[in-house]
Amino acid sequence: MASQLPDYTIRLMKKEEIPEVLDIWRETQLSEGTHSLDTWFSFDPEGFYVAVTNDGEILGVCAGVLQSEDLAFIGLYVVKSSYQRKGIGKRIWDTVMERVGLRNAGVNPVPEQLANYRDRAGFGIQTSWCSVVCIARDILTSELCTNIPGLEIQVLKPDDDIIDEVTVYDADVYGFSRRNLVKLLCEEGDSITVAAITVGERKVCGYGCIKENIKGNALVGPLYADETDIAELILYYLIKAFPLAESRGVTMMTIDCNQSAIDMTEKLGFFKEPGIARLYTKEEVNVKFEKVFGQHNLNFSVF
Repeated sequence: MASQLPDYTIRLMKKEEIPEVLDIWRETQLSEGTHSLDTWFSFDPEGFYVAVTNDGEILGVCAGVLQSEDLAFIGLYVVKSSYQRKGIGKRIWDTVMERVGLRNAGVNPVPEQLANYRDRAGFGIQTSWCSVVCIARDILTSELCTNIPGLEIQVLKPDDDIIDEVTVYDADVYGFSRRNLVKLLCEEGDSITVAAITVGERKVCGYGCIKENIKGNALVGPLYADETDIAELILYYLIKAFPLAESRGVTMMTIDCNQSAIDMTEKLGFFKEPGIARLYTKEEVNVKFEKVFGQHNLNFSVF
């Protein structure tokens, strides 16, 4: 039932408002890490806007996180169900897009809103590939690679010397540096981040993270690796190190232009939801797709 619209303003989100914002996002019944907002807020605190009443009630939220100086990503766009269709969403959206300015921007629209974003909101460039949400209640871990000679899995801590090398690896996948994001990811609550590293040379060959999902299961992302076997080894370690994954299942988001990633999820018994289109305002962003086995986040990250 619609509620009478109170007076409200649009402003930057405060850190202490994250739990309330996450509760609003739960209304969408979509995935998000229980502490992912903390990580991304620390990464770009000026990228989150809320509609808030004079009494402090948050009515809606939208994020426009800067990936680099010339690229932003739009997500976490939601208005409380009781206050929808009252113009709140458009006001938040316009404020976020004003912050984005002339930068290229990407978005993952829900399928029913694809035409609105592509044809009317300025996100006119649609990629040939889609994001795919993959869900498994019981993962066939016996099908995963469990050992690669000369390669070890290391749980990452924020002050580890190897963090700098993982950050360089991340930048190689993306084509630009995401600054301190890997370190922030290692600090995220209810999560484990690991890297695959060669013995002796200490070369990073991939890394991944698993965390608690607000939907009650485990959420994997990112999962980047040089090869499928390395991606499987990282995933195997993450699942075994995170009891929630085996007791409640796993959700991960991959891309259908990486056939090796799709094949891996199918082999492990994941159910695939309909593809989610990727749109941009200026130009498509190309990364090393062959290394993206699991996307970092559909709300805040390009991949």
